[in-house]
Amino acid sequence: MSYLGKVKSYKNINDPQRSFVAPFVDKHSGKNEFFAQVNKSIDWDPIAKKLKKTYTKGLTDRGAKAYSPLLLFKMHLISQWYQLSDTQTEAIVYDSISALKFCGLTLEDNVPGHSTLSRFKKELEDHDALESILKEVDDQLFALNLTIIKGRAKVDAKLTSD
Repeated sequence: MSYLGKVKSYKNINDPQRSFVAPFVDKHSGKNEFFAQVNKSIDWDPIAKKLKKTYTKGLTDRGAKAYSPLLLFKMHLISQWYQLSDTQTEAIVYDSISALKFCGLTLEDNVPGHSTLSRFKKELEDHDALESILKEVDDQLFALNLTIIKGRAKVDAKLTSD
């Protein structure tokens, strides 16, 4: 059973009903296999359980719904793998269909903002949990004889007037 089976208060936890655009999204995101391969290779349940122990937002019925800690962690992985700031990570997840799908989001969902991502990482760091959870990902990949080589994402281009 998925760790989300009992949690009903997270944002963007989609029900099995797909939107009418889902088949088109699937068709156009098939070229970039990196995120799909990572998603299939990693057992996310033990990672999600560790995240939930540290990041407890959204586990009560009070207050606004929180984002899933696994969603935020996957955004952090994107940030690390592509050497992005939190603001750039937010933009990439909005812009990239494959990154959106990797995070478990659909086109209709809101992407967590950079400040939410920053607070999430700070909370994990304050509880000395971030490094051990990242190690869990690395250990799983190592067991499969897989390595992620960090890359660079798109470079921001800007128009200026003289």
